[in-house]
Amino acid sequence: MILPVRILMFFLMLTIAYFIFRWNNNNSKKKRWYALAIIFALSSFGALTDTPEARHQEAVESSKAESSSIKESKRKESISIEEDVKSSSLSEKKASSIKAKQSSTKSSENSSKKIPREYISALIKGQEYADRMYMSKKAIYNQLTSDYGEKFSSDAANYAIANIKANWNKNALHKAKEYQEEQNMSPDAIYDQLTSDYGEQFTPDEANYAIQHLEK
Repeated sequence: MILPVRILMFFLMLTIAYFIFRWNNNNSKKKRWYALAIIFALSSFGALTDTPEARHQEAVESSKAESSSIKESKRKESISIEEDVKSSSLSEKKASSIKAKQSSTKSSENSSKKIPREYISALIKGQEYADRMYMSKKAIYNQLTSDYGEKFSSDAANYAIANIKANWNKNALHKAKEYQEEQNMSPDAIYDQLTSDYGEQFTPDEANYAIQHLEK
């Protein structure tokens, strides 16, 4: 009576193993289901030789397979959590960067709006005098505020002078070369002309730089 029952158990467990294997192969293809199919397949053979040793061996193998399946599941879960954390961190950094850029843009726009139009016009004019006529800082200021010049307010002219991008030493040297080449003036005469309040109005340091860099 025991033998037919074991044979029945053999075919039943083998059939279950087959369907588990086939279902998993067509669907999820997860290792734990393959392991379960193998367990059923092995158990089917164990049903034919149902001895204490066989049952013990089956229990050991089942425990190993289950432990392996649990470890694999935990490993995948841990990887998934780490990826979520990284993704969340990157998203926060991107959002923070975008906010910082927007804040900087708004700050720049607000700063630009606060500058009076007269100041901007004075700066444009002053930059032209520095770039095209190689004038000194003081000469440009006087030209911007003069009643015979641009007639800007002193505040607008001061803003322009503070924001003009120019190398004043190079401007002084350019003027000195003009006096040397076009009027054949001596270095001392050029120096006086560069620093005179009725001349170019460069500083003594700027004039000295120009004289030192003239052709000997």
